[in-house]
Amino acid sequence: MEYNNRTIQEAVRLVFLASRHKRGLTQNRLSIISNITRQFISQVEGGKRQPSIFTLCALANAYNLSLTAFFEEVDRLYLLLENGDFVFARDILQAAEPSKIADDYLENAKKIKAEKHSQ
Repeated sequence: MEYNNRTIQEAVRLVFLASRHKRGLTQNRLSIISNITRQFISQVEGGKRQPSIFTLCALANAYNLSLTAFFEEVDRLYLLLENGDFVFARDILQAAEPSKIADDYLENAKKIKAEKHSQ
């Protein structure tokens, strides 16, 4: 799969923003836990800066996520964003089980697309 830079940046931004909110962390508290400045966290969440792999590791650790789990969420969200489902993508980030909801949605979208192509 070839990734679109803008879409992957948005997916990374939304997953980390949602992760912070789900854990009830402020940017200041996250800064202390991750040893990343609050300003940088704000810039990443605002889409103004892109985190390095080392920053991603520090943030994943602060959220008690493995990099695998983080990138699985990014990949699911990426597919939704690429399909133009921005509103739905944001909604699943707030849901209790975003992975299952995203998987169900993507499976249904694939079925609909296959049906359209077979007609």
